[in-house]
Amino acid sequence: MLAAEDPLHVNSDRNKILNYFDYFFTTVFTVEITLKAVAYGLILHKGSFCRSYFNLLDVLVVSVSLISFAFGNETFSVVKILRVLRVLRPLRAINRAKGLKQVIQCIFVAVKTIGNILLVTFLLNFMFAVIGVQLLKGKFYRCNDESKMTEDECRGQYVVYQGSETGMKITIEDRIWENNEFNFDDVAKAMLSLCTVSTFEGWPKLLYVAIDSHAENVGPIYNHNPLVAIYFIVYIIIIAFFMVNIFVGFVIVTFQSEGEQEFKNCELDKNQ
Repeated sequence: MLAAEDPLHVNSDRNKILNYFDYFFTTVFTVEITLKAVAYGLILHKGSFCRSYFNLLDVLVVSVSLISFAFGNETFSVVKILRVLRVLRPLRAINRAKGLKQVIQCIFVAVKTIGNILLVTFLLNFMFAVIGVQLLKGKFYRCNDESKMTEDECRGQYVVYQGSETGMKITIEDRIWENNEFNFDDVAKAMLSLCTVSTFEGWPKLLYVAIDSHAENVGPIYNHNPLVAIYFIVYIIIIAFFMVNIFVGFVIVTFQSEGEQEFKNCELDKNQ
């Protein structure tokens, strides 16, 4: 219903009708939770209502709706956030669909057991970041006037010619000494730059900047250091291919092992 609301006209007829539906379903969900808490008990004994994480999720979703209704049309930012949190309502379906519940349980089991893989991946990223800092620190600076190679030379203004000989446009721009958006000046920035490489999103641009890098605080020279490409290729092979595939494979194995638990007390095997 939140998706069907008119965000520009708060007091429109459509929003008023949707609010009535909101009141109705919130009331039904509140009664349902109350009855389940009475039937199963609240928290003291095994199998009680609040000992299930999925039941607590239901309580959270319904509580957000009740609190937002209690404040009415108040304009507090906290209330607005609570109203937005009503998008959590579809998550209540997890508690009613056995397949969805099993998927969520498998995800939690996988998260608990992949700590070593995440730690190794982080250490490898840290190692490559340290190497990158030693190789490329301070080498991604450049002047927007490509004829100037140092910060001392990159001062004043320069003339820019644009267009063809018949329609030449001449502009005067200030020289600016700037660093690349992604660089290896320290370990933190290096790890951020390597994250862009691991996602394969625009990493060739970073590779070309590294290949053209010359020296610290000196502008680039075209194709000056092509061997630095080995650094990026090795990183992609180890992190983007090897470690990511290990992570995905481990999650798949976890799903399979959790699925086999369904057949543990059954006469049929998993293939049947």
